[in-house]
Amino acid sequence: MMESRKKVIPIFCDVKPSQLRVTDHKLCSPSEIKRFNYAIEEAKNTVGLAFDTSKGNWADVVMYTTELVKETLIEIDNEKNAARPVEMVY
Repeated sequence: MMESRKKVIPIFCDVKPSQLRVTDHKLCSPSEIKRFNYAIEEAKNTVGLAFDTSKGNWADVVMYTTELVKETLIEIDNEKNAARPVEMVY
């Protein structure tokens, strides 16, 4: 997902973004490990949602996430519309 440059909204559940690490158990190729590390670094630098299950309510997370996704989709749609050339009708 990160490589495709698509809009990503990470949800960090019971973990802080700074705590993310790739653990190599020799199941993946070096190139895959490199890709995973890149994706994690990108996710760390992407504004996301953090949720602590001992303190929060899943329903609140779902509602907030839904609103964030709707806002993001509207933003993307507005960017696409702004990039389109204006068609003049005479």
